Formats: sequence, C-alpha cells, structure tokens
Amino acid sequence: MPSVCASLSTPLLSPGEDLVFCAAFALAWERLRARFGPIRMEPQPALADALNAAALGGEVVDPAWSVSGAGFGGEGIVEALRAELFSKFPDAKPEYLPETVSVDELLAYGYLSKILKFETRFAVREGTFKSSRVRAFGVNGSPFGADPARRAQVVVHDWAKPNDFVIELVADDPDSRVLVAQVAPAETLAATVASAIARLDRLHGEARQLAEDEPLVIPRLKLDLEGVFGDLIGRPLLGEALRGKRFGEAKQRVQFHLNEGGAGATSEAVLGSYGPPPRSFWVTAPFLVLLQRRGASAPYLAAWVESTAWMEVLGQVAPPAAPPAGWGSPPGGGPPAG
Repeated sequence: MPSVCASLSTPLLSPGEDLVFCAAFALAWERLRARFGPIRMEPQPALADALNAAALGGEVVDPAWSVSGAGFGGEGIVEALRAELFSKFPDAKPEYLPETVSVDELLAYGYLSKILKFETRFAVREGTFKSSRVRAFGVNGSPFGADPARRAQVVVHDWAKPNDFVIELVADDPDSRVLVAQVAPAETLAATVASAIARLDRLHGEARQLAEDEPLVIPRLKLDLEGVFGDLIGRPLLGEALRGKRFGEAKQRVQFHLNEGGAGATSEAVLGSYGPPPRSFWVTAPFLVLLQRRGASAPYLAAWVESTAWMEVLGQVAPPAAPPAGWGSPPGGGPPAG
C-alpha cells in the first residue's frame, strides 16, 4: 500500500510498500521552526527530530510554487495565508486551510503546486511492471513522426545494465528536472535519492542521447493520497511560546502524476493546535472494566475487552466517505493524468 512520509529520512520498510514525499509538510514545519526554534515535545518523537534537522529553503522549492506560514490566529495567520495562496494559485481548492482560527490557536500550513509539461507528448504504450501489464508511455520505435522529438526529450545520465539506470525527461521549465531512476533501494528514501542524484551527468556525448534502436517504456503514475502523522499529535509542546499547546492534527495530502504529457505535484499540509477537543465518552476501542471495592488496593474483577466476542453485534460500521472529487486539480489545468 502507498503511504505519505513527512521526511526523506523515512526508512524504505518493506518490499511492496510505496512511499511518497512531497515538501509541503516540511515547509509548514520549517516555518514553525523559524518562528519558535526547533520544535520539542514530551516525549520527543523521531519524526520531530528529523523535521527539525531538515532544511529546504529556496534551493529545493521555488517560492513561486508554494505558500507556507505558521502563527497564531490573533496574528492574522489564516488571512495572510489565504491572501498569498489565492494570489499565487487562483484556482486552488484548499481542503486543510481553515476559514478562521481563534486568537490563541496555532496553525502551520504548507501548499505546493508545480505542473510540468513535455513539449512533445510521448507515445502511449503498454508496459510491464513486475508481473503486471500496465499502461505506459515512451517512444514507439519509429524514426519518423514524433519519435525524433521524443528522443530529444530524454537525457541518459547513467546506464549500468538493463535494470540499473538514471534518465531525465526534459520538460518545459528548464529549472526543473523529471528524473526516472531504476536503482537499488537503500535503507531510507533519502539515501536512495542521494544514490540516484550522485549518478547525474556521468555520461557524455552520444551516450547521453537515446538512440533510434533503444526502447523507452515508463509506467504511467497517478496518485491522490493522504497521510496522518500520529507521532506528532497529542504530545505537549515545550518552550515558553508553545507551553500548553499540542497538535490536534498533523496531516498531508499529495496528488502526483507522471504520464506522456508531463508530470506534476500538488500537495497541502497542516499542523493545528486548536485547544482541547470537546469531551466525549464513546467507547470505540479496546478497554478495561474493573469491579473494585471502594478503598481496596485491587479489583475483584478485571476484564480487558479486545474483541466483540462478548457483545451483541448489530452489523458492520459503514466505511468512511471518499475524499471530495477533484481535489488538488493543478492550477489552470495540466496534462491528463489518466
């Protein structure tokens, strides 16, 4: 199953697990850190340390592609974020940015959107991935038609063997790269990324070009996924400015596509400390029942309830509603992702 990670230092845990990082959450955390210093909690989760150690800035994300900020409701943080978001992305449909927060409530928010297009659309192909036949794109093997232009959009940075190479698909923004690296996974996503980037520009001359008899077939990708970072939720925040606060939500949604027309990412992230939630006493998870004589040091009955074996079951709980259709549509449209 695919999952969203907040930090590149996340381990590549198990075979068959997809992992996607997008910088929106890290941008929101970076703005928190710039305002309050390294964020500390009790107890401190490893994810908070990883986010405190990360540095993005303009080198990684062009400010024109993103909006981020952190502050209290009384400082006008929501109004400032909304004004910047809609000035940069008039067609944005934010799901996580609240209409308002109370004066003493803390909000950190990040939004990123970057759409890249290929000047010449690649050919739609059928490919294989592991044991599956998949819709793909690439070149169609013809020296005529659009194929020469398609091949000109491919830069071969390194090739070791058929299942070990790094290529670039040249898009319409010379400041951005679309890299496809079929490489061995390392322990973490960061280490895997570093191993691929270290192989850029290894080849020179004609070896950097895709020859007429060299095939190119890449699976189409499309994902729309939410990640909730439970390790950051509910822990008391430390430091004078944040004393008494704790994050009630920490989540990110990522939409990404790669196909014959281009590539793009739209992502939104939020960390919010909105005060204590309203009290409720709805027992919905494993629980303990004790019968104890008043003043006694031990109960005369103790029952840990883990299953419904002791309950009258009426049926199954309905699944959660699907996310709203069309979330994260790229501003001004973009290449079709299907």
